[in-house]
Amino acid sequence: MKRAASFGEIPNRPASRRKDMAHFLAIFLAVVAIYYCLTLSPWIDAKVLYPVLKANARGTSALLNLGGFKTTVEGVIIHGPAYSVAVRRGCDPVEPMVLFAAGVVAFPAPWRRRLQGIFAVAFFLFALNLVRIASLYLLGLRKSPLLDAFHLWYWPACFIICSLLLWVLWIRWIQPPLPASSSTNSDRPGATPPSAPFRPRDA
Repeated sequence: MKRAASFGEIPNRPASRRKDMAHFLAIFLAVVAIYYCLTLSPWIDAKVLYPVLKANARGTSALLNLGGFKTTVEGVIIHGPAYSVAVRRGCDPVEPMVLFAAGVVAFPAPWRRRLQGIFAVAFFLFALNLVRIASLYLLGLRKSPLLDAFHLWYWPACFIICSLLLWVLWIRWIQPPLPASSSTNSDRPGATPPSAPFRPRDA
């Protein structure tokens, strides 16, 4: 006969984990859905997304000019002496930023740590996107057959992988350090690992 659980015992962990996972997925999907709904608004497109595209075009032009390519910007179009490229939706880092932010918001952590991670990764992804557009400009300038592959496959995959890896690194960053006594005891044969719940590290 199974012994009835007494007061103070650890709750059913598989059930608790399923509940936490469902809670995480619900918040993650809600944030992503809200973003895609907002992108349908002409006002958001004109006042938020289009300025982001223009900022990417200006930043990429400045990066190319550091290499002596003498480009200019007109709206979202980067003009060069022999080649031009337009920065359109999908060539910006907004979607990877939103995916990372959704994972951060859905994960239990102090809001200060969440905001620090979101702003740091947003800056990194914006800078990485300048490199992406500059590389596509150079591939197009040289009429490389790899242009479509980098544009449609390699760079989008790179941003998805970067967003996932940065999210994992952020989780590792907010985790509190394991006490020395706990790590020592867990190394002993037959020792039971600590069962304390996860508590994100405060600032």
